[in-house]
Amino acid sequence: MNEQKNTAENTVNKQKDLETAGKTREKEDPKQLLLTASETDNYEDKLRIYDKALGLDPLYFDAWLQKGFVLDRLGRSNEALDCYNKALEIVPDHLGIKCLKGFAYSNLKDYEKAIECYDEVLKVNSEDVFSLFQKGSVLENLGRYGEAMEAYDRALEINPADILIREKKMRLLGLIYKKGTLVDSPDSDFN
Repeated sequence: MNEQKNTAENTVNKQKDLETAGKTREKEDPKQLLLTASETDNYEDKLRIYDKALGLDPLYFDAWLQKGFVLDRLGRSNEALDCYNKALEIVPDHLGIKCLKGFAYSNLKDYEKAIECYDEVLKVNSEDVFSLFQKGSVLENLGRYGEAMEAYDRALEINPADILIREKKMRLLGLIYKKGTLVDSPDSDFN
């Protein structure tokens, strides 16, 4: 009877060991690591997990993408750009990465490079509302209000229900009214 009990306990223990080993192997899978990263709100923890995933697979596109996004959120936009460039080496025509690069350049206040990124996307997809909105914001930061208004208007033609773009346009109209000039308008000399 004791032998049966010991055998049963050994079987249960072996099964637990196998399950534990399986879980350990699972965590070494880059895709599983990204799932694990999505479960934490701590950006530093996420970065450690992305680095581990990239150590296992340096060509793992999603890890470069996510790492870049987190770095940009942490204000480390130059490092984010490095990650986005690595991702573009893997998938050169990825429009989402080009948008994210524009966002990172904007965070660095390199507005001209941000505009270049958004224009790259708009050459391929002229109806990319996010790129139009972001380009409008960047143009507004540069004081190029007329061009910003054009970008917002184009975005609203595509998606007239977008409340965020409507609010941004209304704020810009208020700013233009307050300043009394469109700055880059052909009739700016008359203001």
